[in-house]
Amino acid sequence: MGIATGSLVSLIFRMNDILMWGLIGILTARTLSVEDRGVYATAIVLTSAIGGISSLSSATGYFVSNQKRDAEEVGANALAMVLPLSLAILVVALGTRLFVSGEDGQVVVLAVASMAPAIIRNTSLGVILGQNSVVKYNLAGDVAVSLALLFLAVWVGVLGHRTAEGALQAWTLAQYVSLLPIVYWGRAWWRWMLTHRPNTALMRRMLRFSAVTGFGSVIGLLNYRVDQLLVIRLDGREGAGIYSSAIAVAEGLWLFSSAITLASFARVGRGEPSEAARLTATGIRHTVMVVIGGGLTAAIVGPYLIEILFGRAYEGAGAPLRVLCLGTALFAPQGLINLYFVNHRGVPSFPVFIGLLSVAVSVAAGLLLIPLYGTTGAAWATTLSYGVATVVSVTLFVRRSRLPFVEVWCIRRDDVAAYFRLARQLAETAGALAKRTKDGTGGADSP
Repeated sequence: MGIATGSLVSLIFRMNDILMWGLIGILTARTLSVEDRGVYATAIVLTSAIGGISSLSSATGYFVSNQKRDAEEVGANALAMVLPLSLAILVVALGTRLFVSGEDGQVVVLAVASMAPAIIRNTSLGVILGQNSVVKYNLAGDVAVSLALLFLAVWVGVLGHRTAEGALQAWTLAQYVSLLPIVYWGRAWWRWMLTHRPNTALMRRMLRFSAVTGFGSVIGLLNYRVDQLLVIRLDGREGAGIYSSAIAVAEGLWLFSSAITLASFARVGRGEPSEAARLTATGIRHTVMVVIGGGLTAAIVGPYLIEILFGRAYEGAGAPLRVLCLGTALFAPQGLINLYFVNHRGVPSFPVFIGLLSVAVSVAAGLLLIPLYGTTGAAWATTLSYGVATVVSVTLFVRRSRLPFVEVWCIRRDDVAAYFRLARQLAETAGALAKRTKDGTGGADSP
């Protein structure tokens, strides 16, 4: 699948993903108290991210795409490592209940238990994406969110378990059920595991690679969510609930850049240095072109949508949202630059460096601004950290790729024309399909 087609497919799935997350946000905002929603949202953000960090997704994707290792071998050896880890996490979750009582104990147990399926899913998705199976990759991710929405609607909305604990019960069950498609798609991995001995050399290489990317993911988690943690500590649970709504809307600007990153994953990993650099630069230009308009739209319309959809209790999210739109727009190309350094050049330490820089700026600015300006101060701290990280990342990319700076930021006439060509191709394809359908029907009806 080419990058243009893959980007379109990923974008469609990402739009559906955003829709599902939006509906989950509306449902939990309408059924949970602001305080309970703050606890639920914080738990989901942290445990989902930690589940991704603990997986071998970066390593499996890198070894399949860049190192061109057999997908069945990589998948089988990766699962041989993460399945015991997932089992250990379940034991820890059950053991936690002995030390933490009451509703807080249930929240902790459920949050920890939800990490295990995230580890298995993300590790498997790395193999799938390394094979450039964009549709399967997106389907597996969307199943988890769609099931979460369904279970939340039934358990919290219909059956009335309207607490942070009840919402986490529905979420955790959905994560385990969502593994079924991956079990089916990965059946060749299980066969490899039964007919071959574990490749310990490959395991060690994946672990070394994952150790660096995992640490980078920890830093990335702090980078993305340190503002949320600072808000809940310095501004309280209610502030965290309001701020989480602003973040959810603002990060929708990453929809397009994440679609391009997914579609480019295998091509950037396997391509020659000049081709990989060119593909990355093209993706950055398209991202910039889209997020400018998207950021302005979100800043104007977003605050009203939050109040309409989530309720008047969340009207305070409008001010931080407007600031966050600027920050997330600045940071949108980061995924593409990380992809170039990690999956093509094999430098997993790059996101670590950028993440540490961004976290340092965010924490320093947050400690100063949040006590004075609350959630709006947190938004400004995040925007400042994203801006610094982007300037440094682009500078390093230009130096390493030896591309002129104008190649990255200057939008070309052909970049704009590409959308018209794509629209024309889609219209022609749709017309051809309609014609074939009509001809087939006519033939069937003919005497």
